[in-house]
Amino acid sequence: MGVRAPLGNSFPLDEWKGKNLVFVAGGIALPPMRAVIDNVLDRRDEFGDVTIVYGAKTVNDLVYKEELKEWEERPDVNLFATVDPGGETPDWKGKVGFTPNVLGEVAPSSDNAIAIVCGPPIMIKFTFPVLEKLGFKDENIYTTLENRMKCGIGKCGRCNVGPMFVCKDGPVFSKVQLNALPPEF
Repeated sequence: MGVRAPLGNSFPLDEWKGKNLVFVAGGIALPPMRAVIDNVLDRRDEFGDVTIVYGAKTVNDLVYKEELKEWEERPDVNLFATVDPGGETPDWKGKVGFTPNVLGEVAPSSDNAIAIVCGPPIMIKFTFPVLEKLGFKDENIYTTLENRMKCGIGKCGRCNVGPMFVCKDGPVFSKVQLNALPPEF
């Protein structure tokens, strides 16, 4: 067995101290986002408001249901869980709607705020305009790219987008960085 690590970059949490954080996750993107959320909650006094908008296709597709319940019960976290229309069950008490639409409805303030987005590319594509409409500047929007990787060190070229390699230059990118890349995303 071999291990190659650490690879790439991470979310710049230390730069976000004192900021309000808005997490937007879709589907199975909550697992990588969960680590960041847990880190923020462990250091809760270092950050402002924490808002989490998490959506999945159906109630059964929601992951980390116990953590979602814990976050919902915390007075220092604003959680908005949603499922796509038709994915709700009779006992579902969360929101029904696509994640970008629910983000627009809950309309977290962009003042002194950072938005962290992780999910399927189509969700990210439709979330960016909502964040822009809410007043988030490109330098305050972060996301991850999840291209297929093989070597993990930027040599094979499988994960490149223009001159950047997701495996070593990412996977975390600001929207400013994405804007400078070819429109492959």
